[in-house]
Amino acid sequence: MLPLYPLQGLVLLPGERCAVPFEKGEPRTALARARDHGGAVVASLVDGESVHEVGVTAIVSDSAEGETSLRGVTRCRLVSLQSDDALMVRAERFPDQEVAKRRGGPVGRLLQARYGRLCLRLGRDAAVPPSGDLSALTWRITAGLGMPPEQQQGFLNVPDPLTRARLLLLAVRELERRERFLRRWAHLRSTNPWN
Repeated sequence: MLPLYPLQGLVLLPGERCAVPFEKGEPRTALARARDHGGAVVASLVDGESVHEVGVTAIVSDSAEGETSLRGVTRCRLVSLQSDDALMVRAERFPDQEVAKRRGGPVGRLLQARYGRLCLRLGRDAAVPPSGDLSALTWRITAGLGMPPEQQQGFLNVPDPLTRARLLLLAVRELERRERFLRRWAHLRSTNPWN
């Protein structure tokens, strides 16, 4: 049982950090209650009146005035909600499925190379982990592509890192296609380099 921190318009991915406001109401109570649980909360995207079934176990850190940082640790599946003065959730681990090195290695190298080339063309820092961990690579690229929260949640729901990597290859390919088409007008590009 951990406190539930509802994320509005934001998805926290494993291995990533996000800044959240230290606001009144349920989120503030969840952050205060996290101290009783070793600083851990379950962060999940709010969709209307409910939260998504798949979220991330996160550690509360870097408390500053008006803002707190959450660091995603592992993916989890919400099993049941309990409400008293703060919303508590029973969650179970939802780990990535194991992928054989011989199957995941080539896809991971291809994804890392294509994403790196795209970032180089757009003048952005690729910042991907150099290790052979396909799961960490997919989480980093999912966060780096700047997708809308609903799409990021969709990637969070995919249990297999190999499938996630293949889907990310499609997303990177689409961004490469857009970049080639818009290259002539690059000098007019707005502050959002992915559009």
